[in-house]
Amino acid sequence: MKAQNDSTDPQHIYRQLKLGLGHELVTDANVFELIALAQKDGHQLLETELREWQAPCSDSNDGPRPTMAPTRGFNKDNVKH
Repeated sequence: MKAQNDSTDPQHIYRQLKLGLGHELVTDANVFELIALAQKDGHQLLETELREWQAPCSDSNDGPRPTMAPTRGFNKDNVKH
């Protein structure tokens, strides 16, 4: 039987998260399985934190990705000229 690396084992990561550790081990590849484990275990706070973690966020340093369609500019559509 081949041993799995603990850093990629969702059960190990989940146990670490319950202890307040291992946040750096959460990835796009395992977040949904971790959410399912938290939900099954009844750990609502951890489930919520993981759902927030997987929510769309920035890949860059210039802030979060916009969640609404771009406009022509602040109030330009509604101001009277």
